[in-house]
Amino acid sequence: MAFFSRLFGSRAKFDDAKLVTQATKAIAVDPMISDPSTLVVTSEKGVVTLSGPVARVQERDRIEGVVRSALTTVGLKHERLVNELKVVQSAK
Repeated sequence: MAFFSRLFGSRAKFDDAKLVTQATKAIAVDPMISDPSTLVVTSEKGVVTLSGPVARVQERDRIEGVVRSALTTVGLKHERLVNELKVVQSAK
C-alpha cells in the first residue's frame, strides 16, 4: 500500500505551517540546544528540513530527536524529517 501512496501521491494532507511552528517551538524550549536562533526549520508537503550550524554532533542528533518527539507527541503527520544541520568547528 505504501508503494501506491508514493507512486500516486498520498491522500494525507500535511499542515506545513503547523509542522514548522511545532518544531521551532520544541527547539526553542530545549535547554540543551546552545543557540536555537541560528537554526532554520522548513516544511514542504510534509517533508520537514532542519538546517543551520551546530557546535557538536551530539547537538545535531539531539535536535533531530527533539523535533521527531514533538511532532509525534502532538500527532502531527509528516512525510519525513531531513537533517541538514552542519557541525562547525569553533575558532580557538
